[in-house]
Amino acid sequence: MDKPNPTRLFVSGVLSFVLMGALPGLYGVSLPLYRRLFDLEPGQGGALLAANAIGAFLAVLAGVFGLPGVTARTSLGLMAIGAGLMTIQANWPLTLMATLVLGMGFGMAGAVFNRRFLAEFGGRGPGMVGLLNATFGIGAIASPILFVLAGGSPQLIFAAIAVLSALTILVIQPSGHRAAAQPGPGIWTRREATILLLLFVAAPLEAGLSGFGPSALIARGTDEVAAAGFTSGFFAAFLLGRLSLVWLTRWFDPAHLFLGSLAGVSLCSLFAMAGTGSIGFVLSGAPVGMMFPTFFIWASNRLGRDASVASAILAAGLSGGAVGPLLLGPILSSAGLGGLFVVMAVLGVAVTLVTLIALLYAPRPDLA
Repeated sequence: MDKPNPTRLFVSGVLSFVLMGALPGLYGVSLPLYRRLFDLEPGQGGALLAANAIGAFLAVLAGVFGLPGVTARTSLGLMAIGAGLMTIQANWPLTLMATLVLGMGFGMAGAVFNRRFLAEFGGRGPGMVGLLNATFGIGAIASPILFVLAGGSPQLIFAAIAVLSALTILVIQPSGHRAAAQPGPGIWTRREATILLLLFVAAPLEAGLSGFGPSALIARGTDEVAAAGFTSGFFAAFLLGRLSLVWLTRWFDPAHLFLGSLAGVSLCSLFAMAGTGSIGFVLSGAPVGMMFPTFFIWASNRLGRDASVASAILAAGLSGGAVGPLLLGPILSSAGLGGLFVVMAVLGVAVTLVTLIALLYAPRPDLA
């Protein structure tokens, strides 16, 4: 076997994350089309977002339990298959199954490439992981724009994702590093692990705004082309929020940054609720982008930095991202999609207050 080439790892990782990033924005702008095509109730689109998160969660569990086949090539293969199935649009059950498969590839690629970048780039590993995750925003910004250029049809975009995923497999080389030992159940039995509940209840904020945000704008009178543009704006702010952490984490405690990101989402949702929905939605992208990385650093400092902690944090976020849309669906079906920002504001304020209480009473100091 050839010695692993860092350039090939970098290229395949970046391509994978750009393709992964295209999915959230594409789901968001496609929901109105699927509701018309499959005659869905306003909140039923949440099942699409939940299917993606459930698939990602299953992929993470496969890695946690050391199942065979959890590789970069498998992840890209699943993404190619799922995206290919998404182009058919025959019925709603097939679309949900395709999204589930796409989600499995999404979650597996995230876990595999983050681990490989950290291990195979040596001392540059942490910085390369940050750079890798930032490229996620490129696909997220581009996909709504491409959706408009494709005439408001997601089929061409999903077809491109399928083809590019398959081609990226050709670039990938097997890892020259043995994976870290698989985590056991110990993290779940520790009292400190209750901190993970904060991410679980915060994750629906990201899923709700990125997934239902465009539909909420349309329900409030924004046309679909403009809503797609605002969705790109949301993910541009998302990317800027993540990039800002390169500097902010040098000066502020990650726990305080996490609290600030929750407060920011709450304020932006209140702003959108007050009448300027498009501006509030776009601005909310920055604090949404900051939520997971700041929580990850905080929780890792509190619980440790081994593989079991990383897997547990990821599992908490993915499970919250799966449950959130399923709960939001019935609420939005009853209140109307235009009420999304009210729901996000209420949830955001509640999670912010709970996090503030947790910070006030959490044992100190954090681990170094």
